[in-house]
Amino acid sequence: MNHYKEQVKEKFDELADSYSDNAVSYIRDKRLEKISKYIKKEDRVLEIGCGSGNLLKLLNSKNIYGLDISPKMIEFCKKTIPHGTFISGDAENLPYENNSFDKVIISEVLYYLPDIEKALKEANRVLKKEGLLLITSLNKKYNFIKTLVKVFKIGVHDDVSLPYISLKQLKLLLGKDFKIQEIASVPINFMPSSFSLIFFIAARKQ
Repeated sequence: MNHYKEQVKEKFDELADSYSDNAVSYIRDKRLEKISKYIKKEDRVLEIGCGSGNLLKLLNSKNIYGLDISPKMIEFCKKTIPHGTFISGDAENLPYENNSFDKVIISEVLYYLPDIEKALKEANRVLKKEGLLLITSLNKKYNFIKTLVKVFKIGVHDDVSLPYISLKQLKLLLGKDFKIQEIASVPINFMPSSFSLIFFIAARKQ
């Protein structure tokens, strides 16, 4: 594991016990609205960077899997979501077989990944044919928020994240392996996605 990834693992191990309490529930619920409408009960669903399972525990699926770089986050998930299957691992080197999942979720995780393109390739690999990748990410236009979070300790106090990606850049990366089904704004639906605080993308494996 490289030095940066080790920093991320240590940070989220440190946050594990209080992570759920610190989450901004309004934002989580708005992300959940976008993601959950694509999830069916019979779907086999993987969340990459599942954290403490804030989203997974609320999804209407019998077959949930979670992966996180933090072993302590995974321990928390195993205790609080007994019907799920959880493992510690790297988003850029997923420990799953090809064509394993109907849906893959990457929610508020891209800005912890040194090689986003590699992570998207891995998500594509483990998705079944016609499977869906569901992404939410903070927008590049709001990189200043990291400073506010650090100074005012809003939500999770995070000092290890990388710069946020732009919607334009992410669309280009996805275009190589996916067909975009929907782009939407979070939390304000009517705001143009490129200016939204968070953007949501549903993309189908080609």
